[in-house]
Amino acid sequence: MIKRTLFFLSSASLIGMVAGLAWIFYLSPRPYDISFIQPDMKIFNKAPATMNHRGTSEGLYWLSFKTPARTFALNKLILRTRNCIHSLSTDNKEWSEISKSCDNKKGLSLENTGQELAKDTQWHFAGSTRGDLHGVILDKDWSEPKLAAGLLFFLLSLALFIFAVIPADDSVERGFVTFILIGAFLLRFWFVFIISPPELSLFSDMGAYFQRAWEISRHSFNVNQLFQPVGFTLWSQQIRDLGGFELFNWTQVFLSWGIVLFIYLMARERFGRLAGAVAVLFAAIHIPQAAMASMHLAENIYGFFLTMSLWVILRTLKTEKLSGYFLTGILLMLSFYFKGNHAFFIPIFSLWLLYQHRQNFFKGSLKVLVLGLGCMLVAAPHLAWTQMNYGKAFLGPTAGALNFVEGKCPSKDNQDSQGNRWMSPLFHVTGEKTFKQWPRPFTDQNYFWKEGFKCVAAEPMVLGTSLRYIYYLFGGNMLWPIGETPMRSLFLEWEKFFLFALLPFTLVGALVYARRKDDFSEVAALLMLSLFLTVWFFKSENRLRVPFDAVLIIWSAVGYAWALEKLKVLARLMRGEASGDLWDAIFRF
Repeated sequence: MIKRTLFFLSSASLIGMVAGLAWIFYLSPRPYDISFIQPDMKIFNKAPATMNHRGTSEGLYWLSFKTPARTFALNKLILRTRNCIHSLSTDNKEWSEISKSCDNKKGLSLENTGQELAKDTQWHFAGSTRGDLHGVILDKDWSEPKLAAGLLFFLLSLALFIFAVIPADDSVERGFVTFILIGAFLLRFWFVFIISPPELSLFSDMGAYFQRAWEISRHSFNVNQLFQPVGFTLWSQQIRDLGGFELFNWTQVFLSWGIVLFIYLMARERFGRLAGAVAVLFAAIHIPQAAMASMHLAENIYGFFLTMSLWVILRTLKTEKLSGYFLTGILLMLSFYFKGNHAFFIPIFSLWLLYQHRQNFFKGSLKVLVLGLGCMLVAAPHLAWTQMNYGKAFLGPTAGALNFVEGKCPSKDNQDSQGNRWMSPLFHVTGEKTFKQWPRPFTDQNYFWKEGFKCVAAEPMVLGTSLRYIYYLFGGNMLWPIGETPMRSLFLEWEKFFLFALLPFTLVGALVYARRKDDFSEVAALLMLSLFLTVWFFKSENRLRVPFDAVLIIWSAVGYAWALEKLKVLARLMRGEASGDLWDAIFRF
C-alpha cells in the first residue's frame, strides 16, 4: 500500500513539475528576430541574444527585437542592462521612464506590459557602449502573481516527487532530505535567475564559448573553435536553439542541483543515514558549485557528468556488470569533451582495475576493454566531426600545449601570431606577468609542446616548483569569474567554512575509510590524484577543483559522522552506560 501511494505521488508530482515549467516557459518573453546596429554602423541581423558579446568601437548602438503574442501576458517585467540604454519604444508606446540607465544588472521595473505582450510586439532600444558587452535582457519579474503561482506549483510538485522517490528509512529522514534539496534548488535558482543570469556575463571565456557556438551554428568553421573542449560549445548552442537562454538557465539549475542529489545518493548508500544527511547539507550550500551555474561556462555540466560518473562507477563495482563499465567509459569521455581535468583518471582507473584483478588478468582486461569501447563510442564521432569540418581529426582540444607552456615556461602572458592573447587568472594574482610574442598560432600543438619541453630542459627545477599548483587548487587565488559577480561576498564566507570546517574533516573521513579498503575511498583518491597530476603537469586555479568537490564533500560528511559517533561513545562512557578503554573507544578507526 505504501509503495502504491509513493508511486502515485511520484507520478502525479512529475506531471505537476512539467506543467509548472511549461506555464513558466509560456509566460516568459522570448525575443526573436534580434538585430543590432553597432557603433561602426555594421548591422548584426539574427543575433543569437539581446546581449551583443562581440567587441565593437565605443559609441552609440541600436537594438530591436520582437516578442510573440501571449493570451495570458505578464503585467510586469524587469529590464537588465549592460553598458547604457538611453531610450525604449514599442509599436505604440514610448517608455518615458527609461532614461539613461547604465549597467543596471538588477533591472529596471517595467509596469503595465500586458498590453505589449498580448500581441506581437517590436521593441526598439537606443544606447551607448564602451566597446564591450552591451544590450539588454527583457526579464521576468518573479513577483508577478501568474509567474509566482507557477513557480510555487512547480516547487510543491518537486518536493512531493523528492519525498516519494528519495531513499530513506522513515518520514523524518524523507522530510529532512526533501527540505534540504528544495533549499538547494532555490539557492541555484536565485543565483541563475535573480542574482546573475548567465547572459549578463558573456565576456572572456563565457563570451568565447558563445561566439564559437554562434559561428558553428552558421557553419563557419576554424580550428580556433577547438581551443577549448567543444562539448560545451555545442551543448549551449543546441539548448539555446531549442528554448533560448530561458531553457539554458533552467538546465543550469537542474544540472547543479543534480550534483547535490548524486552526492546524497552516494553518501547515503555507502556510509549511512547520518553521513547522507551531512553530505546533502554541505552539497546544498556549496557556494562555488552553485555560483558556477550562473556562468556560461563548462564547469557546471562538467561537474554533473563527473559526479554522475563516480556514482555509476560505485554501482558498477558493486554489481560487476560489464554494461556499467561501458556506461562509465561513455560518461568519462563525454566529460572530457566538456573539460579535460580528469584526463589522467581514465588510464589510472584502468590500471587500478587490472591490479584489482591481478589474480584473473582476463577478467580485468575485459573490464578495461569494455571501458575503452565506451570511451571510443564518444571519441569516434568527435574525430569524424573534426575531420569533416576542420580537415583534420582531433582527439581533444588544442589548448593543452599552451597550458603546458604556461605552467612550465617563464612567460605567463602569451600572444600568438594571429593576435590571440592568453593569460590565466592565477598569474594575475601571483604577479607573474612576463609577456612573450610567439611566431606560431596557439593551435600549433607540436610547436608549443616542443617549446614547453625546452623550458623544462632549461630549468628542470620547474618540475618541483610546479607542485605549488596543487596548493592553488585550494587557496591563494579567488574563484574566477565568481569574484567579479555579486556572489563574491558569499564565496568569501564559504571559503572560510571550506578551509576551517570542511577540509579538516575531509582529511579525517579520507583517513578513516582508507583503513577499511572501501571502493569509494580508493576510486575517489584516484580521481583526486588525477586532478593533482593534471595541475602539476599543466597549471592550476581554484576553479579547476570545484567540479571534483563531490569527493571532498562526501569525505567531509563521513568525517563528521565518524566524529559524532565518537562523541556519542564518549558521552556514554562518561555517564557510565558503557565500559571499555576510553582512548581505544574514541580513537579506534
